[in-house]
Amino acid sequence: MKIEIEFIGFPLISDIFQRGLRTYSFRGSTLSELVEDLIERFGDPVKESLQDQQTKTFDRAIQIIVNQEEYLSGELEHRTIEEGDKITFLRLLAGG
Repeated sequence: MKIEIEFIGFPLISDIFQRGLRTYSFRGSTLSELVEDLIERFGDPVKESLQDQQTKTFDRAIQIIVNQEEYLSGELEHRTIEEGDKITFLRLLAGG
């Protein structure tokens, strides 16, 4: 399946995924499978960017947007992906 994927605020993987939407093909059907595929395909830079290093689970400081709908990390396993979906991973920043 082909989707459009974008990463915003991820300096560790900026060489792999330049700014903007990029066509990406994978065989899964959920957000969770997409994350697994990205880690398997691109290794440590993606793993370090998407996983919390202490818990080894998906980093809760990342917002996922699928076709302009926002999802939380707890919804990764259940949210299905369809051909042509646009998925954005957005690193949430805190500051004051």
